[in-house]
Order: sequence, then C-alpha cells, then structure tokens
Amino acid sequence: MRYDRVVFVCRDNSCLSMIAENVFIHRYEGEPLYVASRGLVVLFEVPCNPKAEEVLAKHGIEMVRKTCLEIRSGDITDSTLVIAVREPDRQRFMARFPYMQAWTLSMLAGQIGDVHDPYGGTEADYEMCYEDIDRCIVKALPVIRAMLDDVREIDSSQLFEKEIMEEEKKDDSFRM
Repeated sequence: MRYDRVVFVCRDNSCLSMIAENVFIHRYEGEPLYVASRGLVVLFEVPCNPKAEEVLAKHGIEMVRKTCLEIRSGDITDSTLVIAVREPDRQRFMARFPYMQAWTLSMLAGQIGDVHDPYGGTEADYEMCYEDIDRCIVKALPVIRAMLDDVREIDSSQLFEKEIMEEEKKDDSFRM
C-alpha cells in the first residue's frame, strides 16, 4: 500500500501529536506531502498547549497550526498513514475507526515503550517529550519513507511481533 498523507493522533491534539506533526515536517525531506495532527477527543477548537509551542520554538520549529482539532472520517483515507504518538491513542483510534490501520511512533522507530507524556509537567518534562518524539521520528523516517514510496512491503505483524517479544523479555513471569 502506498500512502500519500500522514496524520499523527493523540488524545486531545494539544501537545503530543502537535509536536510530532511539526517535528516530522521539520525533519522530512522528500516529495510534497500532506501532514497533519488530530485529537481523538476535542470538544471544540482551543489553542495548543503553550509549553508545546515554546519547546518547538526553542528548537527553531514554528508550529504550522496552533489550534486543536478533532479527527473526522474526512481526515483519513485508505492512503493515510496514521501514526499514534502513544499506544493508548492507537487503541482509541482503532476502536473509533476499526477499518483503519495505525501504528505508534515507537513501533515505526523500532523502540519499546511510549513517548513521555508531559501533561501538567515542567518545562523539562516538555523538553523530554520533544526529545523522545524527535528521536523516534529520526529512527522511523526510513520506515515511513518506505511506506510512502511503497519501496517494499511493510509487514505490520512484524512490527507488533517485535514489540511483543521485547515486552516478554522484560516480563520474567511470562513463560511458554
């Protein structure tokens, strides 16, 4: 499947997906591409988290949009690569749109665990979140490019399998 757009999702689109969208735009080099971020639960348009905007500005990245938007069915098509910033958001997305496939940023980066959520935290927490997202995007870019270019078939089951195997290694109580 060849994707022609990327949509990052998180719970409310006020911080995590907004940072991911802007870092991805900053890091991505290639053909013009539709890139957006959306929230799964946004009751009305509100400004993004000011600490998220500050941490991006600190790294020389200006936000492309400064209001939170809820995802709608019109935001996604069969050719939309949906990237949830955290696993709970991927699960919420898949429950809401069961006909769509989604990955987490960590899955695509080949990492275990989720990005640090800075909600209610200090500037240092937002910096840590930015660093987590930036690191994941840098690692995930080759996989994302392959999915966008349809260079090779990406087997999503391998992404899930790798994550499950790593979790099993951590859990000593799990035995086959």
